[in-house]
Amino acid sequence: MKMPHLFLLFFLSLHCSPASEACQFAQSPSMPAAAVAPAPPPEQASPAIPANSKGVVYVGDFELRVMNPSGSPTAGAPGGSEAGSPNAPTSNAPTSNASMGNAPRTRSSTAPQAPATAGSKAGRSIWQETDLPQTRATKLVDFLSTSLLRTLEKAGYTARHLKAGEIRSEKGVLLRGVFAETDEQNHIRLALLGSGAPAAEFQLYRGVQNLARADQPLYEIANPNSPGLQPAEGKTADGRYGPVITVTSFAPVARLAMAKEPTEEQVQKIAADIVASLTTLLSANPAVMAE
Repeated sequence: MKMPHLFLLFFLSLHCSPASEACQFAQSPSMPAAAVAPAPPPEQASPAIPANSKGVVYVGDFELRVMNPSGSPTAGAPGGSEAGSPNAPTSNAPTSNASMGNAPRTRSSTAPQAPATAGSKAGRSIWQETDLPQTRATKLVDFLSTSLLRTLEKAGYTARHLKAGEIRSEKGVLLRGVFAETDEQNHIRLALLGSGAPAAEFQLYRGVQNLARADQPLYEIANPNSPGLQPAEGKTADGRYGPVITVTSFAPVARLAMAKEPTEEQVQKIAADIVASLTTLLSANPAVMAE
């Protein structure tokens, strides 16, 4: 007798709307559960490393702070946090009286251009004379990163750009750095582009980190109340400088000088020097790339 079965179908048709997920499941009792909920998308695999590559080198944007004409800080931090670590939170350490910001991370068009003409001694400038300090900082940081990536590729490495906020890999090495300068007391301070500080050059500190090891900060901000760091009696802190920093001793760090009005050729030369020193360092420590 088939009456109960027919009555059940009639009852379901009255109490289920066609768009209901429960009704769709009732109308297709043989549908496997996996077909109802779509499977999660597969994880994207990292690009393959060429067999002849010397290894993977990640390039983080070097940190360069800006003196803002408006007196308000700029959001964003190239190259990582205030503590000099790519994944560390922003430090709350006290700073000088300077009005500081970091270059915004809107990437500008800073790909290396054609070389300057043979008769040009000055070379091609990184920025335009009318550019504001924030724009100048972005162009300089981007051009340095681009030059490093290209030079690393030419040297046989697999070079990848590690953007601010990205999760780092656990293989390879990370190149990062910070723009600093020395004050009149020869203290190392974070540089402020556009501040009018008298030093003619930046002191560029380049750090190399083994990504198989725990994070180590590139630098730490010194306590401004420490002996020798307080302004002389009757004087205020020089607002043309950023805070005093202490460069780490836990990772290989090198110092390079860069003009405050650098040309493309000068930045490319610095990028070549950084890659050459990295090659020397890795040649002396071949196990780093094998980890």
